[in-house]
Amino acid sequence: MNYNFKHLILFLAPLMAIVALMYFMIIWTAGVSMTEWVGLVPSWKFIGLGNYTTLLGLGRFWVNLQNNVIWLATFIIPTAAFGLLLAYGIELSGRAAFIWRPLFLYPIALSFVITGTLWAWMYDPGSGVINTILRALKLDFLAGSWIASPKLAIYCLVGTAIWQYTGFAMVLYLAAIHGIPPEIREAAMVDGASHLQIFRHIIVPNVGHATLIVVATLAIFSLKVFDLVWVMTMGAPGHRTEVLPYLMFIMAFQQYRGGVGTAISVIILLLAIGVVLPYARWAMKKWMG
Repeated sequence: MNYNFKHLILFLAPLMAIVALMYFMIIWTAGVSMTEWVGLVPSWKFIGLGNYTTLLGLGRFWVNLQNNVIWLATFIIPTAAFGLLLAYGIELSGRAAFIWRPLFLYPIALSFVITGTLWAWMYDPGSGVINTILRALKLDFLAGSWIASPKLAIYCLVGTAIWQYTGFAMVLYLAAIHGIPPEIREAAMVDGASHLQIFRHIIVPNVGHATLIVVATLAIFSLKVFDLVWVMTMGAPGHRTEVLPYLMFIMAFQQYRGGVGTAISVIILLLAIGVVLPYARWAMKKWMG
């Protein structure tokens, strides 16, 4: 069957329509962020960068931005590293892989509401599982206030996300490891290489394409995390666990400051572009020639 330009348009039209709608919504959001929209009724009074100036003068905004940076710095590398180590360990487990693979993958199937509820209960300073176990083991000095602590709360949330997303990274790395020709590892083993040496010199250099996807996806999640914050702490204690998406929700849907809320969404988009695109370009040059 011969395909012509009409067939091309027919197959691409639905995709192009979705892409066009996406870009239209981005442009519309950027436009709203420059209006004086306060309340439930839209206001199209143009105020330029007024909403952005308001945000920059808001101390709460900088706390939220700092927390997003903490998420980026403490969530991506551990999740990717644990995922890669698990993938290699499961690859070495042989027939037992069919047991271990779904076991570590199950957390990603849970909704963030369920995950947040479970871990908030586990982190509870009074009756939580973690402190209860520590006290039962006579390790009371390790028991902490966890999500009630201004210093620890943000890291407790990050730890929960690491637990849930490690299985996602593991699956992608497993697929990448399976794509490595087995002859390479077999030759290395014949030459006397240990599993650690194979991991370092063969596995890690050859899963770069998976790392690109894993890191980019985790970075985007770090910048748009909302569910866990809402369910586990609602930004408490104080504003110490708030992130930009949470502040966007507060501004747009609780304080009804639509212009300021959309300005935050534009900032989140710019942060995502500023983080993901440079990394993607560097990774593609490094691992894909």
